[in-house]
Amino acid sequence: MHKAAQAYLSTQVHTTSKGELLLMLYDAAIKFMKQAKVKINEKDYAAKGILISKAIEVISELTASLNKEKGGELAENLSRLYIYCNTRLLQANLKMDTEKLDEVIKIIDGIASAYREIIPTEEAQAAVPLQTTATANSGTTNVNRSFVNDAGYGLPKAQNIPAPNALRLKKAANAYGGGA
Repeated sequence: MHKAAQAYLSTQVHTTSKGELLLMLYDAAIKFMKQAKVKINEKDYAAKGILISKAIEVISELTASLNKEKGGELAENLSRLYIYCNTRLLQANLKMDTEKLDEVIKIIDGIASAYREIIPTEEAQAAVPLQTTATANSGTTNVNRSFVNDAGYGLPKAQNIPAPNALRLKKAANAYGGGA
């Protein structure tokens, strides 16, 4: 059964777009952190440590995959945010602190939610390989579920922001090494 699952996962990874792979990594990190919270509550500290280590590995992979030359400021900001998340995970691991896990879950879920907004669009699919011919979208996207709307991040709850345009999508793709 284990070999079948590995084969399925391998096929899924090799047939998935860059954007979908990114979302899979975010989802995996969140899953590991949520499982670690359960293990803390069950006082299964060995399993908790393994799960937090897996989340750290996923976030480290996200950091390593950033293309800081092409991604510019966005890639640098994501890198700093990922380093912050891993620092908080290390602290959560040492102190058995589920609040720190919740904080990182919220951050990673916010980033994943933002990418989920742009990945399914034709414009985003065109931007991932950076061969886009799409025009700017003049609509708006509601970001109420994003972590940036929480108190202290500078946006009110009901704030609408412009929908992703070709330039912003190209910058996001550049942050992860897509390139022309």
